[in-house]
Amino acid sequence: MKLPLYIVLFLFGLAIAQSVYFYPLLPDIVGSHFDVAGKVNGTSSKLGYFIIYFVSLAITSSFTVLLPLVFKYLPTSVINLPHREYWLSGDRREESLQFLNVHFSWFGVATMLLMVIIFHLTFIANLSPIKELSLPAPWVLFAAFVIFTIWWTVVLVLRFPKPL
Repeated sequence: MKLPLYIVLFLFGLAIAQSVYFYPLLPDIVGSHFDVAGKVNGTSSKLGYFIIYFVSLAITSSFTVLLPLVFKYLPTSVINLPHREYWLSGDRREESLQFLNVHFSWFGVATMLLMVIIFHLTFIANLSPIKELSLPAPWVLFAAFVIFTIWWTVVLVLRFPKPL
């Protein structure tokens, strides 16, 4: 259970190092939104962009840091889980919550890794004279994340089958 937390802390530290390196290099107005072709179609202030970056990372890291602390205090009625009445009752509750903690932690790791890489690509694009994301990298990352999310969901559903 601690490995996802360590990875998230490492990624947060990496994002800080990334920001310390790129902040002085970037222009005051940065490309913050890119179209399907990878060209800039929206801008923001450099400071605003970095604030959004770290707020996004803080929210994403909550999957790994806060959810495990919150799950055990939530009433069964607010946890959306297949056959939750069975899986969150009696002796099964602790084991089910432990699985959810680990499972959501890994989702947080994957999401945070995706964000750190995508923001890195935007920093590089903003330093490029043509202001363009290098394709196909964002699409490959997006496809990998979609495949991971599908796998993650299948594992979740299979872990909580209909009781006999």
